[in-house]
Amino acid sequence: MEKRIVITGIGVLAANGSGKDAFFENSKHGISGLKKATLFDSTKFRTEFVGEIDNPDFPYLTNTPQEKERIIYIMEQAIEEAYEDANLTPEIVSSYKEKSYLTFATSLAANGRIIGHVKDTRNGILQSEWLTQIPSFVPWIKDKCGILGGCYVTMAACAAGTTAAGMAYDLIKSGKADLVICGGADPLTEFSCLGFNVLKSLSSSLCKPFDNDRDGINIGEGGAFFVIETLESAIQRNAKIYAEIFGYGINNDAYHITSPSPFGEGAIASMGMALSNTLITPTDITYINSHGTGTKLNDAMEIYAIENFFGETDVYVSTNKSMIGHCLAAAGAIELASTLLTIDQDYIIPNVRLKDEMGRADSINLPTDGINKKIDFALSNSYAFAGNTASILLGKFYE
Repeated sequence: MEKRIVITGIGVLAANGSGKDAFFENSKHGISGLKKATLFDSTKFRTEFVGEIDNPDFPYLTNTPQEKERIIYIMEQAIEEAYEDANLTPEIVSSYKEKSYLTFATSLAANGRIIGHVKDTRNGILQSEWLTQIPSFVPWIKDKCGILGGCYVTMAACAAGTTAAGMAYDLIKSGKADLVICGGADPLTEFSCLGFNVLKSLSSSLCKPFDNDRDGINIGEGGAFFVIETLESAIQRNAKIYAEIFGYGINNDAYHITSPSPFGEGAIASMGMALSNTLITPTDITYINSHGTGTKLNDAMEIYAIENFFGETDVYVSTNKSMIGHCLAAAGAIELASTLLTIDQDYIIPNVRLKDEMGRADSINLPTDGINKKIDFALSNSYAFAGNTASILLGKFYE
């Protein structure tokens, strides 16, 4: 019998809400968490606005090996919420033995000590012991989660979160795993803001995806974790099922180190792969949670790819980034959480700050207000530097 793979637990933190309920309720109403940075001096960047989690208990830089990095606090909260949501404990996960796995995405990881070391070095302080103080946070996740099987960390830049969910699907489909804890997290750092500032990718103010006047991104932070498992496993635990995973696709357009191909070959291919082993067609899909960064090149490519893949089929498209910023490797995980809640609540989030809509086919709907809409199938798409693309196909669960 064909294995059915479902998602039962969600934990999420983002700039516009900590916890899945606050996050999605604010997203439904277009409430943005973008604000001027308080963690560091952002006046040297093209924009001072970032998607910073409002929690004074999350440190920015650490001073001793005993202190947790900011990313650990983000992951801890997301994992605990996902476990509670799925009626799960580390002891239950350990009972799956080698059939329990972890798939995880990050780009910045636990780099607080590295940033501190760079600052010390610039100030004439050279501390060689910093090399022994970088935390092994992936084993920490495994231990916290009770995972006894394997672990995969996906490094696909801003498509890594969606790729991690696809790997979880593969592990269960192949029979290697019955339950996978999947997630992504990235903290807000000067390092990431500096990089995108040098690339001239930061918005001059607040990002406005799909607007003719769009001019770049705002960097954000956050994380999301999920419990992905077989249907049988979920039923045994009487867990709430948010959606079923029907397929995924990962690809690369091999075009440029930072720019996407304007013809969207990678995006079109990954959407096609997500549908390839199903009876689902583009006409069945109501909603796309888009990558929607707010850059000239990404948004143009993404609309082109959707037009070519969906043809004249009507589809709703919206993005979280105008409310939470671009959370790098965590982006796909947070947007997967949003897509799951969109399916569960039959509610499409709005595109915030979209005033002068970019040209596109009439079939592509870019809502500027939230919409109640029954959704049976949805895609969550993520794209990244170096040509990486990823798509995951989700559907409402029916017995």
